[in-house]
Amino acid sequence: MMTVLVVFAVVVGLPGLAAALHLGVLAAASVWYRERRMRGGEKPRLLVLVPAHNEALVIARCLEAIRADLRAGDRMLVVADRCTDDTAAIARGFGALVLERGPDEEPGRAAARQAGLEYARALEWDAVIMLDADSVISPGFLDACGQALADGADAVQARSESKRGRTLASEASLAAFALQGVTLPRGRDRLGLSVRLRGTGMAIRRPLALVHRFRAPASEDLVFTLDLILDGIRCRHVDTARLRSEGESRWSTFGGQKVRYEAGRMAAARAYVPRLLKRAVRDHDPAALEAAWFLATPPFALAALSLLAADALAGIAHAWLVTGAFAAALIVLALVVLTGLIQARAGLRTWLALLAAPWYLAWKTVVQLRALASVRRRDDYYPPTARA
Repeated sequence: MMTVLVVFAVVVGLPGLAAALHLGVLAAASVWYRERRMRGGEKPRLLVLVPAHNEALVIARCLEAIRADLRAGDRMLVVADRCTDDTAAIARGFGALVLERGPDEEPGRAAARQAGLEYARALEWDAVIMLDADSVISPGFLDACGQALADGADAVQARSESKRGRTLASEASLAAFALQGVTLPRGRDRLGLSVRLRGTGMAIRRPLALVHRFRAPASEDLVFTLDLILDGIRCRHVDTARLRSEGESRWSTFGGQKVRYEAGRMAAARAYVPRLLKRAVRDHDPAALEAAWFLATPPFALAALSLLAADALAGIAHAWLVTGAFAAALIVLALVVLTGLIQARAGLRTWLALLAAPWYLAWKTVVQLRALASVRRRDDYYPPTARA
């Protein structure tokens, strides 16, 4: 009986162990991240594309920061996606080109991004930077992205963080952004892998942007990145180009965002893992192998639950060696979180929010089940975040 329990513990804990190893390697590498020294070159003309669906409450701050950072030859385009508010009028007030999409057109952020790119074929630009309407860039953002592209990068991702909030949900959002927008991109870049494009803050050279399409109903930026990896193109991280986006203050809207992301990740895993592994073996491509590893392992919260359950089962069976291995993996996950918060220079409130980790793990399990259900239903549309 004890042997069966140990075997069951190993089966339960292996996904968490694989995720801990993956995240631990990236977090360790992120400590040695240094921005690459730019060799110079002609800086590209940038098109800043902002897809926006009923973003009148937040888009002015976004466009004001962009307008202050535009250089000679740069321009901004706002895709007012089936809006029923003043988004388009506000955008015109900041001097942006505006493409308005009607209520009968295909919904979704991927469709809005693609419509903007199709419209921009007639414009003069060398690379496109995509920003969400709730993102505010720091001064020098466009120049930093332009320098990285001038240095030879085909696609880059800026440092993307959440704005500091006042609720537990917003602090959880900030912690998640610290890992996904700072620590993991730094680690991938340091190891010479491909950084995942995150939608807001991604910059792509014109030929790539017009050849590849944004087409997934969820996590279209992830799918776009995977298409680039399969073509042998690696995306880079630019830490000096920084932006902050609105953190969600309500668990309902934060949960909706997470469902959309996790559903996209599950769908991408099903479609891309075999192809990525084939490329990794055929071309000895570590970037493809790491991308497959990322897709095949559970997200952070489920990895932690996997290890906790396995540790408890192994403890009941008195398999102390197995218990110690899973406990060590849990410590690795804790160090990954600490690394992310330190690199993001998180405030005291964010650190204190770690006390709610048990609640967050339970909440994330529900999110994961909702995402799995949406994938099984083959949902092809996820509504945008509602602004309070």
